Amino acid sequence: MYTTSRYASKDTRALAGKMARKSGERYVARGKKTIAGLAIDARKSGDATVSILEERKGEAARISVIGVDELGRWRFKEERLLNSTEK
Repeated sequence: MYTTSRYASKDTRALAGKMARKSGERYVARGKKTIAGLAIDARKSGDATVSILEERKGEAARISVIGVDELGRWRFKEERLLNSTEK
């Protein structure tokens, strides 16, 4: 499952949707959902991870991957900068 940080720009939301389609996953609009809320949505849908695109100065800059177990518990698994080929 892919989403963005809160209050993300239109371009970052579009990139998150594109990355989700490319990887065969789904994109979820973040809105005001907390990470715990995203983890619950992921668990209900059978997703094991939530990938969150984060911005810096209005552009997508990094991606954080959160793992979700069968009980809905979540933890950060990975955090990395986006490279130019991903943007």
